[in-house]
Amino acid sequence: MLSWVEIDAQRLRDNIDAFRTVTAQGTALMVVIKANAYGHGLETVAPVAAERADWLGVNCIDEALAITSLGIRKPVAILGHTPVDQNDNIVRNSYRQVLYRLDLAKALSDSAVKVGAAAKVHLKIETGTNRQGIPLHQLPSFINEIAKLPALEVEGVYTHFANIEDTLDPSFAQAQVRKFREALGILERAGIRPKQVHASATAGALLYADMAFTMVRLGIGAYGIWPSRETQLAARERGRLLPLAPVLTWKTRVAQVKEVNAGDYVGYGLTYRASRPMRLVVLPIGYYDGYDRKLSNSGRALIHGQPAPVVGRVAMNMTMLDVTDIGADIDDEVVLIGRQGDAEIRVEELAEKIGTIPYEVVARINPLIPRVTSR
Repeated sequence: MLSWVEIDAQRLRDNIDAFRTVTAQGTALMVVIKANAYGHGLETVAPVAAERADWLGVNCIDEALAITSLGIRKPVAILGHTPVDQNDNIVRNSYRQVLYRLDLAKALSDSAVKVGAAAKVHLKIETGTNRQGIPLHQLPSFINEIAKLPALEVEGVYTHFANIEDTLDPSFAQAQVRKFREALGILERAGIRPKQVHASATAGALLYADMAFTMVRLGIGAYGIWPSRETQLAARERGRLLPLAPVLTWKTRVAQVKEVNAGDYVGYGLTYRASRPMRLVVLPIGYYDGYDRKLSNSGRALIHGQPAPVVGRVAMNMTMLDVTDIGADIDDEVVLIGRQGDAEIRVEELAEKIGTIPYEVVARINPLIPRVTSR
């Protein structure tokens, strides 16, 4: 293997268990494993997550089918769009589909009638994020129309926060909750009482116990990654800091060791010039693998438990490190994300260096890279 991702199954279990301690007894926990389990590997993560979760959440029908193929029988919610030609699969497998358009509701109802089973749906309410969702002013007419559709069961209703991580000014999140409660009132008056009501994801579950409703969607936190530094600090201040531990370690091996003279250039664009005689190693990974090009001349990796800086540009399939003061040999193990000895490179560090969020760093690790369970 040119590189591989190790998944610490016990840490995943422990992280999920930790969230049980900050949710009220009886609150269901949906572990979200969309986007290849946030880059951790759906087929590796799903069986472990299913040991602890009440529900599993995915983005698309393909991810749902992958879970079913693993023999997992937990309820699966599809939180993203599903093309109507896949509706029969939704009904046959009892997947719960997000619903936000009337035409999609009608098509799903038709499939349910054809298959001969009820289609269970979760209505998504637009409360301020302005992505997927039913606008509040359209909700009365929407539920009036779907009430006429056969074989359609409104099992759940939910919304999604736009800036719940903004702990200094929670006013927008509070306004979203008020709108969501208004939507619940509209449903109640129409005689619709969904079994599953959910709004909070990781940050909401940590910071606002009153927003948990009947279910919490646990995403990035399950993988031991904090949604933001502000969320972590606020959780500490409120006495709700959890001992989350990163689940993912990304490794590769040294492909070549070479000596470079003072004055020699390294990599594309001549962006790095050796100021002294140096020893470099070439790693067989690059931005194709998900190791961001913005880490050129700024990133670092671990060899023999010591940080080695990236020199030159990260290429499509190769990255160079300065190991002059460390020493390294062919096939030595290199850690790109994770711990080696007493040193650690956290996802948050890479996110800060490339100007993005931790979610993107892990989600973009190439899905073709093998994921293996370490324990």
